[in-house]
Amino acid sequence: MSVMRSRFLSSCYCLAVSFAAAVSFSAQSAVLTAGSPPSSAPTTFLNTQTGKIEGFMPDVAAEVIKRQHLDVNFTAIPFSTLIQSVIAGKIDLIVAGMTPTKEREKRISFSQPVTAFGAGIVVRDDNKKTYHDWQDLKGEIVGSMAGTDYTQSLMTSGIAKEVKVYDSPADMTRDLSLGRINVGMNDYPILKAQQNAGGLKGMHVVDDYKPQTISPMAFGVKKGNDALLAKINHALTEMKADGTLQKIKNKWGMP
Repeated sequence: MSVMRSRFLSSCYCLAVSFAAAVSFSAQSAVLTAGSPPSSAPTTFLNTQTGKIEGFMPDVAAEVIKRQHLDVNFTAIPFSTLIQSVIAGKIDLIVAGMTPTKEREKRISFSQPVTAFGAGIVVRDDNKKTYHDWQDLKGEIVGSMAGTDYTQSLMTSGIAKEVKVYDSPADMTRDLSLGRINVGMNDYPILKAQQNAGGLKGMHVVDDYKPQTISPMAFGVKKGNDALLAKINHALTEMKADGTLQKIKNKWGMP
């Protein structure tokens, strides 16, 4: 073999190794796109001052991503369109208060549970009716959030006189304050955060109300993305064992 040919093959080999290393580095340092609802504090919300998505689930996701040596960009997406967004490849990860129901599990894959809670209700201060469970919603006009499992259950149960569906908690509580609905239903931690922030003037969360079910909340990914799911689950297991997850729960007042 001539010296020139030997040098040429050696150069090709170095280029191939460099290219392979670059590809490997790119895969390891991939930037994930996470979709989160912009108005579901404390679970997820858009901080209008910073322009960034914040909240309990984004904090958990950020810790997961850090432990797996990845990076993530958050984008604001309404809850009702999150599943379709991850199926279509517009986002890699659902970071929201989403419950892994059987119907949803047919379409996407979920991580192990992060936490669990039930729905809460909010009424006007001049509503003196007692609400212990959702049987007490009989004959009422109830507002509930789009895409949630309890909204679907409420609609199929036929208990309420009418169920009005909202994309935004603020829109629902505004209609409640105007008397267009009798009761508003949303994730209990979200309603309590609104109340604590002074966003429920003339209204209050019914703390004695017992939800129909307590549901887990988990991250969602596109079916087939088993590698990402394994990384998420591994990090969550570590975080539960070392107390990091509990610290994040305490920070945001989550159960």
